Amino acid sequence: ERASKTRHAIARLPLTSLLLETDSPDMPVQGFQGQPNRPERIKHVWQSLCEIREESPQEIAETIRENTRRLFRI
Repeated sequence: ERASKTRHAIARLPLTSLLLETDSPDMPVQGFQGQPNRPERIKHVWQSLCEIREESPQEIAETIRENTRRLFRI
């Protein structure tokens, strides 16, 4: 149920409010339960986001990149 609520919230938030992270190493990505999480699994987080959102994968990637740049001022 918690995952369902999280997915619903992610679908409704403005894309400009989202960043990606992996909760490394404490929270494994779906499909990797029982294994420590690793930063390179960020692509799995992005793929899950693409399944939830209506925007194209390219738009999601570009917006997340800009959100990250804005946050870290790079």
